[in-house]
Amino acid sequence: MSLSTVDVAKHHVGARAAQRHYSQNLLFVAHVAVILFLGALILYPTLILLDQSVRDDGGNFSLAWYVQAYTSLRNYQAILNTLLISFGAAGCAVVAGTFLAWAVVRTDMPGRRVVELASIVPFISTPLIGALAWILLASPQTGLINQAWRLLGGGAFLDIYSIWGIIFVEVLYETPLVFLLVAGALRSMAPTLEEASLASGAGLFSTTLRVTLPLALPAILAGALLVFILAAEQFAVPAVLGTPAKIRVLTTSIFEAQSVYPARHGLAAALSVTLLAIALGGLWLHQRLLGQRSFTTVSGKSAEPRRLALGALRRPVLGLCLVYLLLAVVLPFTAIFLSSIRTIWTADFRWEQFTLGNYHTVLFAYPGAQRAIVNSLFIAATGATATILLCAFISFLTVRARLPGSKLLDALSMVPMGFPGIVLAVGLLHAWISPPLVLYGTIWILFVAYMTRYIPIGVRAVSASLAQIHPELEESSLASGASWFQTFRHVTLPLLKPGMFAGWALLFVAFTRELSASILLYSPRLEVLSVVVYDMYQEGSFRALSALATVQVLIAIGVLALAKLFTRLDHSAEAQALR
Repeated sequence: MSLSTVDVAKHHVGARAAQRHYSQNLLFVAHVAVILFLGALILYPTLILLDQSVRDDGGNFSLAWYVQAYTSLRNYQAILNTLLISFGAAGCAVVAGTFLAWAVVRTDMPGRRVVELASIVPFISTPLIGALAWILLASPQTGLINQAWRLLGGGAFLDIYSIWGIIFVEVLYETPLVFLLVAGALRSMAPTLEEASLASGAGLFSTTLRVTLPLALPAILAGALLVFILAAEQFAVPAVLGTPAKIRVLTTSIFEAQSVYPARHGLAAALSVTLLAIALGGLWLHQRLLGQRSFTTVSGKSAEPRRLALGALRRPVLGLCLVYLLLAVVLPFTAIFLSSIRTIWTADFRWEQFTLGNYHTVLFAYPGAQRAIVNSLFIAATGATATILLCAFISFLTVRARLPGSKLLDALSMVPMGFPGIVLAVGLLHAWISPPLVLYGTIWILFVAYMTRYIPIGVRAVSASLAQIHPELEESSLASGASWFQTFRHVTLPLLKPGMFAGWALLFVAFTRELSASILLYSPRLEVLSVVVYDMYQEGSFRALSALATVQVLIAIGVLALAKLFTRLDHSAEAQALR
């Protein structure tokens, strides 16, 4: 009897070991499958893009497109404009974002919470809407500010159609990225070094300049590089503000080469490779800096840092913060909303000029807008769901499973962060326009483009939540005989639900506002919101586009409000997603 019990126990142990071995092998197969899937999403279009850039119209190997890209004065000027705008936007956004973060986190400035909340509002809108709003405000002829100034007897003194106008608008919408990164670094600092500086007789301002900001320097530089990348890949702002002034950048040059007849696919590919090299170089430096961020700023114990007593400067510092909020939030949103409820755009306000007819037009009488709302909501809902589930599995494989190739998987999931949207669109366009899998002309190519582009946001959002879950819970499940997949389904996923829904909300908003990739990939009757807003701008329908832009912003606010209500979505989650 005793021997039989021992044999049964050995049998159960052997069965459990065999099951665990089978589970481990199955997990490794899934791990390889995910790597191959990401390779198909990211690397295959990239290889097609590179091949297209070295083929002439006859399909033969040639470097003629690169010669044209780098020797043509128009393209040379586009490259220089791209670099000028990127450096200018990065420099200004770093100053503004670091100042906001310092004022909110390290000083006793009044209204800190309001400034912090309002500074994130530009995420809800889009640079396209911001550029259109500033046309309404600062166009030389019709801008509301210029009109009001002329009524007072002056002349037009603002011209948003300039390279400085492009930099100005991009700074307004990229500053929150720097704010989130630097604020996170300032909050995570141990105050011991600052206290030692104060105890040595240094003043609070001197301590800020010589201790606080140098400790936050990796996050500041990482924010600068991130803004540099995003400014280089920006399409909407240069297209809207640069085209009237004949200011060309790489993104608008790529769009022009791809959309003219006959299309110059090779030139578009060569310019795309140039922009991709700029963006990936910035991404590499960005990741290097973020990898070093915690060396000097984070300690094992949390402590509330001393706040700088501003004294008489409390109100002036608050005033500077409010200037940014006025330019980035109050004026643009007010301009778009007022434009949406008026029949004519003048500084002479009369009651008969106000109407809700623009909303009736876009919601009931403009088929393209109706289709765009339905298509955007469908892609955003299904795409965000599929992407966040994939990102959860990727995070589980890289953070918990630690299988061979985990670093490769993690690197692949971050590569799209350095892919400009329009470059990705060019690659996908050539990759999926011919057999064996034809996606162009269907809504699924937009689905693939959005998923590929925003995988890094989903992975970072889920990984931030996964890092807060102690691995003992999963280890207990595995020790009890559950497989990796059972553990992931019944233990990890339920614990990740709040973080996943927060990431889903961020992805949903990102999907509804994407333009750079959509502008080349959409097909007739498959329009999305951002494309229709841009088309309305091309048609000069400012009242209708203002109404549609307001609807787009309200959708984003509603989704983020629900995420805030039902999950732990906060600024730290947004910051982790950006990292």
